[in-house]
Amino acid sequence: MGKVKLILIAVVGLLVGAGGGYWFGMMKVDEVNQQLAAMTQQKNQAQQNADRLSKANQDAVRKWGNQLGKLVTEAVPAAAPAAGTADAQAAPPAADPMKAVDNARALLAARDGIRASLDGVRAATDSDFDALATELGNPKMSPDKVQQMLQSLQQGWPDKQKVLESATHALLADLGILPPEKPAMAPAAAPAAAAPAAAPAAAPAAPAKK
Repeated sequence: MGKVKLILIAVVGLLVGAGGGYWFGMMKVDEVNQQLAAMTQQKNQAQQNADRLSKANQDAVRKWGNQLGKLVTEAVPAAAPAAGTADAQAAPPAADPMKAVDNARALLAARDGIRASLDGVRAATDSDFDALATELGNPKMSPDKVQQMLQSLQQGWPDKQKVLESATHALLADLGILPPEKPAMAPAAAPAAAAPAAAPAAAPAAPAKK
């Protein structure tokens, strides 16, 4: 009888151990599956972000070309069909030449807006750079003058770099790659100084004794 009890206890222990091992193994499988799902989600999110960035860059590359191309295409209406052709009856009335003038002005205004963005970056690299290029192209170039110009450029470079970065930011914002740069906050006005207190009125003079 004692041996039977021992055998039953051993069998029960084996069953419990097997069940616990199976449960523990399933927990590990679930944990691995959750990790794989999280990694897949991160990978998909990164790919979506990369696709959006690529599309934004492509849109920026085409923005000015599309903008000007649309204005150029619509600047002059298609010519009306010649009289006697099959489409002559359905031909639209002749376009007003003044409309072409308005379209030309709109086209040039768009071009000027694009040029202003580009000129902002170009202007940030002018002045000292142009003067340096002029001196280097001078047949009687002075090495001492070139050195002085480089020293001047070095001293003023921190401010010039800020101007260049601001102009580049404005260019990228115009293309839709970056958000517009926030304007700098104006310094708060100093409180007005209080008006000085009025001096007390002088006492009336005593009458002279007779």
